[in-house]
Amino acid sequence: MNSYNYEKYIDTYKKYPLLNGYLDYFKNNDLTHLGNCSCKKSYFRVLSTCADKSLNIQINEILMAENLKSGEYTRYVQFAPGTYHIVIHESCGNEKIIFETNVNIDKNLAYTGVIAIDEKDPTDINILIIPEAKENFIPRTFSTVKMANMLFDSENFELATSDGTVLFSGINYGDVSNNVAVPTGTYQLVLRTHDGKNNLLKVPNIDFAPRMHYTLFVVGKESNNCNIKIIIPEEGVNYLDIC
Repeated sequence: MNSYNYEKYIDTYKKYPLLNGYLDYFKNNDLTHLGNCSCKKSYFRVLSTCADKSLNIQINEILMAENLKSGEYTRYVQFAPGTYHIVIHESCGNEKIIFETNVNIDKNLAYTGVIAIDEKDPTDINILIIPEAKENFIPRTFSTVKMANMLFDSENFELATSDGTVLFSGINYGDVSNNVAVPTGTYQLVLRTHDGKNNLLKVPNIDFAPRMHYTLFVVGKESNNCNIKIIIPEEGVNYLDIC
């Protein structure tokens, strides 16, 4: 199997570090160039990667989730473009806020807000906002894949297929890779140390369907291999009403 960088055909995704829970990229840039569409709506969901925590998430007056556990994610909710206030409570019977921030939602996009451990303060949490822009120029026999590294306290690792093809390498914690185009089909993915000597995780029977977009969320802690997993929720741009 051969894979190649898809930059020739689609816009690459930038890396979005966890910066005080606020996505400055969207605050300071107009993303309407990602689609020539008059749609004035977007979609937002939340994914938790925080082990040992159950969370309640509220966006303005909308309760997005109750008792959301690590590895769980909400459905997409439709939002009009604008600025929204996110408040996160721990689901332990009190009203103490453990995290809050504002995010900007642009038009004609789907977003996943990933709740994760703060790299600088492991006792705190943060949020990474990942946009999903719909692309219409994928060849019929290919899919696009990107990786979000939520594997806390990890050394450099790489994600490869069972035949040794390296899909992603050198993606720091809290960063999102560029898109990579892969031939459609069923894969076994192998998460391993950068030298290729130690396998951290094997995930069989991953099916990449034609002309579909996927984000691979690598979550857990390297110091506790049994908690490492790859979460692949279906991306909203595959089925939501986005131009």
